[in-house]
Amino acid sequence: MVETILIVDDETGNRELLEAILTEAGYQVVEAATGAEALAQATAAPPDLILLDLMMPGMSGFEVCQRLKQESTTSAVPIIVVTALGQVKTKEQALMSGADDFVTKPVEPEDLRARVAAMLKVRRIHQELDRTLAYLHELEAARHAKRREAVSRVAATGAMPAGEVLPNLPVLLVDDEALTRQFYGDLLAEHGFHVWAASDGAEALALASHTPVEAVLLDLMMPGLSGLEVLERLKAQDPDLPVIVLTAHASARNAITALKLGAFDFIVKGLAPDLVVLAVHRAVRHRRNAVTTRRETEWLRARIAEVEGRQQVT
Repeated sequence: MVETILIVDDETGNRELLEAILTEAGYQVVEAATGAEALAQATAAPPDLILLDLMMPGMSGFEVCQRLKQESTTSAVPIIVVTALGQVKTKEQALMSGADDFVTKPVEPEDLRARVAAMLKVRRIHQELDRTLAYLHELEAARHAKRREAVSRVAATGAMPAGEVLPNLPVLLVDDEALTRQFYGDLLAEHGFHVWAASDGAEALALASHTPVEAVLLDLMMPGLSGLEVLERLKAQDPDLPVIVLTAHASARNAITALKLGAFDFIVKGLAPDLVVLAVHRAVRHRRNAVTTRRETEWLRARIAEVEGRQQVT
């Protein structure tokens, strides 16, 4: 499919030059001579990429860029600023306005084509991430449906399923919002867990370093150390410690990154509370199984080394 590029420049000669460079590379080109025209065209039919001049009469390129990034229909469209102004402050202002890259006039055809190709590749990656996010939401819905079935069985029998660990186990809850800490803390305490609460990443790492815990409930969006940073450091301290990521703002990138960093589970806030309790039980079982397996492996290795040592002596 041919990708469409919108060229925004008040000078006809500049638009014709950019059009010649890009059509030669196989792109479809549309043009706008003013900021208002660019906004109207981009909103009606969002292009795959925009080349935007900064210095235009009426609405400047800075304002056009800001407004494009604020509109939901055009916020994801990458913008490459094309300008004769080469000052660092100008480039910084353009990036702060939402531009993704910039090219300085006079334009070098090969450089422009390379930047356009790279930016379009990034856009395709973002689109793949969006599709992945949709898939993750569907997967999460299916997983929670199964969890609800398990919770229903628990409610029907009045006890945890066979093989569940006993309560009264220490759990670390990390969230910068006091109401969230109170809600999940009370919930877990009602189910017999002993809850240690931390309001930020630094406090959580300090608690985990000197307080034995069986599992961690970790918020992603926190001031200071982010949840992903805390996750990485917790796993470095204790690789067997299961960390359940809690977030109100799920995204494919966060989910994939959290799981790659070793998260045990990824749960969206606001779902049935019993699902969180069940996830903590599963996490504790997982930790105990991992610790037991590691100890048995270490014992077997020690025994093998001992037997091999005896054989060498004889």
